[in-house]
Amino acid sequence: MKQEVQPLLSIIIPVKDNFSGLKKTLDVVFALNQSIDRIELIVIDGGGCRHTEQFLLENQHRIHHIRSASDSGIYHAMNYGKGCATAPWVWFCGAGDLPVKDTWLAFLPQMQNWAQDKLHIFGVDLGNEREIGVPSHYPPRWDESLVWRNTTHHQGVIYPRAIIQATDFKPAYSILADYAMHLHFWSAGVGASLHDATWSHIETGGVSRNFGVRLYWQEWKLKRKTIRGWQRAVQPLWLLIKFGFKKSGIHRTGAA
Repeated sequence: MKQEVQPLLSIIIPVKDNFSGLKKTLDVVFALNQSIDRIELIVIDGGGCRHTEQFLLENQHRIHHIRSASDSGIYHAMNYGKGCATAPWVWFCGAGDLPVKDTWLAFLPQMQNWAQDKLHIFGVDLGNEREIGVPSHYPPRWDESLVWRNTTHHQGVIYPRAIIQATDFKPAYSILADYAMHLHFWSAGVGASLHDATWSHIETGGVSRNFGVRLYWQEWKLKRKTIRGWQRAVQPLWLLIKFGFKKSGIHRTGAA
């Protein structure tokens, strides 16, 4: 599909075997793009679902880039998708994640005036069906809390294309590559503007919300390569405490 107007925001949606979630997300984005017409849509389908392939084929006139083929996981798909982006700003979402219409209508026109040397971070909602131990809302944060917890979720982050295309998600962190990237950016001094508004509602069941031993082992591996000093020394104990809290079944409210 030819782009008549230069897009402001590239949306990258990796999907595999989640037709209902993808349709729900795209129906909202299609409606938004009728009002804004500055969105570039990129869908990376891991294959295996006939309904997804048919739906994408039927809507190819509204989607700017489609790839339907087997891949090596979500972060490979996200790396491929960001390489296709042409807008100055990039947002990643999962199938089933939903943009908040009022926030988008208010902020999308502003993007053309944003300096492209920092991230823009919004809050995200997770709703009542979230996993045990997960707060219902993550406010926008870009601070030392990242050393301790995954407080900045990619569904609330708008990335400058130049910054996100210069650094790949590391597929070796098959659960937490977005956290690894954010911790790398923060440690390297990449700045962020925080916006006190909710950008999206996140679908339950993301890969980073299966709170098993594998997740916390992966968190330790990525942190020991980035964090230094006493903060790294206490991470093993801290991760054991986090693991115990998640397994306790206590719901949190507010910030992570």
